[in-house]
Amino acid sequence: MRFAADLHLHSRYSSAVSPAMTLENIALWAQRKGVDLLGTGDCLQLNWLRELESGLIPAEPGFFALRPELEKSVWAKLPQHLHRPLRFVLSTEVSCAPPPKREIEGIHYLIYFPSFESAHAFRERVAPHGDLSEGRPSLNLHSLTLLEMVKEHHEDCHLAPAHIMNPWFSALGTIGGVFSLQELFDDKTNLLLAIETGLTSTPPMCRRIPSLDRLALFSCSDAHSLDNIGRECTLLDIEPSYHALFAALQSGAPNRVLETLKFPLVHTRYFLNWCSACKEPFDATLCPKCKKALVEGSRDRLKRLTTRPHVESVENAPPFRELLPLAHLIAQRTDKKPESDTVKRLVQQLLEAVGHERYILTEASDAEIDAIVPQISRSISEQREGRSNFSNPRRSQEASAVKQTLLELGSFDYPGA
Repeated sequence: MRFAADLHLHSRYSSAVSPAMTLENIALWAQRKGVDLLGTGDCLQLNWLRELESGLIPAEPGFFALRPELEKSVWAKLPQHLHRPLRFVLSTEVSCAPPPKREIEGIHYLIYFPSFESAHAFRERVAPHGDLSEGRPSLNLHSLTLLEMVKEHHEDCHLAPAHIMNPWFSALGTIGGVFSLQELFDDKTNLLLAIETGLTSTPPMCRRIPSLDRLALFSCSDAHSLDNIGRECTLLDIEPSYHALFAALQSGAPNRVLETLKFPLVHTRYFLNWCSACKEPFDATLCPKCKKALVEGSRDRLKRLTTRPHVESVENAPPFRELLPLAHLIAQRTDKKPESDTVKRLVQQLLEAVGHERYILTEASDAEIDAIVPQISRSISEQREGRSNFSNPRRSQEASAVKQTLLELGSFDYPGA
């Protein structure tokens, strides 16, 4: 079976997350977005864990489905052609911040559990090391210690470094990160599940980093709000089970991990260097506005992580496409903001008449699309064919810098460059 999997998101019990991130709303928006398989997120937070237990029932081995009454409530809010079975796996993100690290220097990891019993037991085990009332808890543990605890806890529990090149909170990040995974895990990197690319890196970028050579790649949204669910996801062809899912992700086998869909780098915050004061990215080392030093983004960080001038191998690197979400494409075409009422109305009309967002962006015909929103099919076709420049008028200088430097990141062609 084919699944579009988004295995990294958060509940309303995590800081800086929308209060609308309830189980019912997450399921509703996953149907809208065309996501079939979701990580629950935050499953060590007791209130959320109890909500998951009350809202989900066992389905295939290690997979969970909505309880019938909750599924009925979700489907009542959607046109019938968007009704699809949803599956969930138990997941959480945690931060390793052992003293003397400050919390901002913590490193984030994704953990997956095969059962509620396993999640409860692991929760008890790590409770002495952090405050589990936060959905994304900070643990007073070294990365290697956490990995060993996960693997000792249950053979089917898995740990993966999250958003690997985000400047903050990532294993290879600028703030709190290191230059090689071996610095964190010694000779046990083979015990890791895989590497989450995150918004700020692509498979070709990751494949230039020697310490990631033997690890497969996958992509997820890290959604903090409903509209960001599925903005990055991994397309899989697997038997419907927990074991098959994580065997596929760990192997990176191209017949099972078919493709990753990614949010365009030109629209991300932390690819270029970032000014924490002005809240903007710049192609510079000092902020041209406030003159403060910029936090090094993933583009410049990559130069410190590797001496490889280009990609030597594509083993365990699935093909990828960059797709701007539907609301952003319509906003560009209509000169509106993605969150505007006009854009929301047009998106809703497309979903009701054509299909879920992933279908619209990757499969729907021009005639289907233009019958509802004239001319938007042109933007969609350009994305599919790799001809979109992902223009962002408010950041045109930065967009130009991104496209120019992306050509140097590997032997892969960058769409639209």
